[in-house]
Amino acid sequence: MEERAGSHAEITPELLMVMSAAIAAYLGRNVRIRKARFVDPMQANAWGQSSRVVLQASHNLNVRHQ
Repeated sequence: MEERAGSHAEITPELLMVMSAAIAAYLGRNVRIRKARFVDPMQANAWGQSSRVVLQASHNLNVRHQ
């Protein structure tokens, strides 16, 4: 089933079980998911853009003055 932008999808118990199993397989131990929510793609994009700005600003460029 395709989700449309702006609709609020429900996180089902089955989805939580799948997420928990995937995380447990990755970490090699059982985990407990305390909170889960869908992330707005526009908000996630803003985080990525902000991270790129910080990364590029952190480069120290040596400027020669003659």
